[in-house]
Amino acid sequence: MSQPIIDTHIHFYQATRPSGVPWPSVDNTTLHRDVLPSEYKQLAAQNGIVSAGVVEASPLIEDNQWVLDLVRGDDFFRFFVGSLEIGASDFSAQLARFASDRRFIGIRGYLWSPPAITLDTTQMASLNELAQRGMTLDIISRGSMNPKPLVEALCTAVPRLRIIIDHLAGAQGQTPAPDWERSMHRLADRCPNLYVKFSSFYDMYQVGDGNSPWVAPLGLASYKPHFDVLMRAYGPDRLVWGSNWPVSIMGGGFAEQIQIAEQYLAPFGQEIRDKVMFRNAMTFYRRMPPA
Repeated sequence: MSQPIIDTHIHFYQATRPSGVPWPSVDNTTLHRDVLPSEYKQLAAQNGIVSAGVVEASPLIEDNQWVLDLVRGDDFFRFFVGSLEIGASDFSAQLARFASDRRFIGIRGYLWSPPAITLDTTQMASLNELAQRGMTLDIISRGSMNPKPLVEALCTAVPRLRIIIDHLAGAQGQTPAPDWERSMHRLADRCPNLYVKFSSFYDMYQVGDGNSPWVAPLGLASYKPHFDVLMRAYGPDRLVWGSNWPVSIMGGGFAEQIQIAEQYLAPFGQEIRDKVMFRNAMTFYRRMPPA
């Protein structure tokens, strides 16, 4: 029998709606379709997932409301990470608007276009407001997108803000790059408010432009060296599992990705397994005003 899991990273969108969707591209014939709760809940039931959180995949402000309306009344979808432009002139007004819904617990920022992390006056105002509301921030840090020194500057500038780097913090290939490994330890040591999402494993082996499927390895040995770095640096209290469905299907199967995670965590014992696969999600993804 499957052990309980909270999936902290899924996306919903409807490509067939009259206005279409800004993402995924029509060139991506795997993902450019309707991706809705009924499909995900079938997968969840088959894989021991007891609850999930939705992360907005659109830069359109009104798509935040579209997702909230889509899952309204369904407590299976525990929380929603919206998309707002940090530093935008209407950031505060839009945050107040969506924060009226208890499921809106934070945002994912710096995803679609520059400016990325600048920490100018307007960005700092937005970030401090997130922290004051006890909300969370998801970011992407991969390659040239939000490099690790900028992540460190962000974390230290707003120490009360809970921040999570999505998708293994940009891990690539089987052997950890020395710079990546050093940066993971440095960030973990200097930023106690920073977490890493133990998610989207197949991205480590992505090839091409991201619009065509690739075949990622399924053996734990292909992932363990990077997992070990993250476990040593962040420990079991700051790793949070997520699938990145449906994007994850570009590289491999849904159940197989869970199996890789379970195989890795099994030697650490039940308590640590449960922290990474569901307990840390409940701690991180909630409104928790700082003391």
